[in-house]
Amino acid sequence: MIWARCDAVGGGVRSSEVEEKRRRREQTMTRLAAWKIVVQDGDGGSRRREPRAVQPSKIRLEKHLEDWIVNDVTLIGEGLTLVGRQISIDDGRLDLLALDSQDRWVVIEIKPGMLGPRALAQALSYAASLARLDADEVYEKLKPRLGVVGDAATLSTIVKRQLADEGDEREIAVLLVGVGTHSGLERTNEFLARFGVPIGVVSFEVFELEGGSQLLVREVVDEPTKPPSQKRQYTVEAIRSKAVRVGVDQQFDRFVRIAEAAGLPVQPQKASVRIAPPADRTRFLMYARPVAGAGGGGLAIWVGPKRFAEWFSHIGEDEATAALGKYGDGGYAAGKALHDRLDQIERFLTKHFPPPDGDGE
Repeated sequence: MIWARCDAVGGGVRSSEVEEKRRRREQTMTRLAAWKIVVQDGDGGSRRREPRAVQPSKIRLEKHLEDWIVNDVTLIGEGLTLVGRQISIDDGRLDLLALDSQDRWVVIEIKPGMLGPRALAQALSYAASLARLDADEVYEKLKPRLGVVGDAATLSTIVKRQLADEGDEREIAVLLVGVGTHSGLERTNEFLARFGVPIGVVSFEVFELEGGSQLLVREVVDEPTKPPSQKRQYTVEAIRSKAVRVGVDQQFDRFVRIAEAAGLPVQPQKASVRIAPPADRTRFLMYARPVAGAGGGGLAIWVGPKRFAEWFSHIGEDEATAALGKYGDGGYAAGKALHDRLDQIERFLTKHFPPPDGDGE
């Protein structure tokens, strides 16, 4: 068993006590510490558990982060689809660009070390540059690099669909990725959230284990919750109208119906519906998005077995994964494949919901 915590540490000295306090406020950073829980033999044949510190690794984590994220984007979050890497825009090169389950563009800024004001300012600058581009300009910048992060043809379809659906309003979120964070970053995030600027933070640390293996530990600071915008009144019916246009309204209705029958809230987004845990409707368990395809319409569906295990104690992760399978990010399904996938989801929900009293509430 590994137990991790966050510690605040600082460094450096100033001559003035006032300056020292100010410096500590500005330079304090969040770092992770970890302990391995071991079982020890005690007196009289008893056994006790003790924590033993796991030492941080000297590996240069920042050299590997971007490659690791491209190979497995779930390192920084679920429901993300990478659509660009090292994209040239007005203010420089954007590390990674993704689309999320809320139909937003996600500017991902990866820093070689601690995350602070400079990383945030740079990411916001990239987000502002992306917001200024028209749909054709965005596509032309992404098109040459789509094959770097996935199948170019599939991602081209996804990007074109996103650009067509967004109309005059482009929603952009920021995700900062690094090793440790300045203490003031979370306060800044909460302040900017008042103005509709969604910013998430992911911080990593590596620890050395016995035998030469290493443990990668992640800390996630979720986007601060903000009041819903009065301008954005998304509805399930609006998403259903898209399903009607591509000929999958019956399948879409079934997806919504089986979620509602399980007592799970249905949350409409710009072009999809997300199914949330009752305890926190800002999170999600699965989502579906109507998609036009060459051979007819379908649904891009994502389901998170880990999410079900996280929110409902009566569901084990292995059991959920065995029942639902491993879903790709918004994997497209049509025809019989879509019918089979909906059957799979319905069997799982029928078996486990409604949950025992209080579970997931």
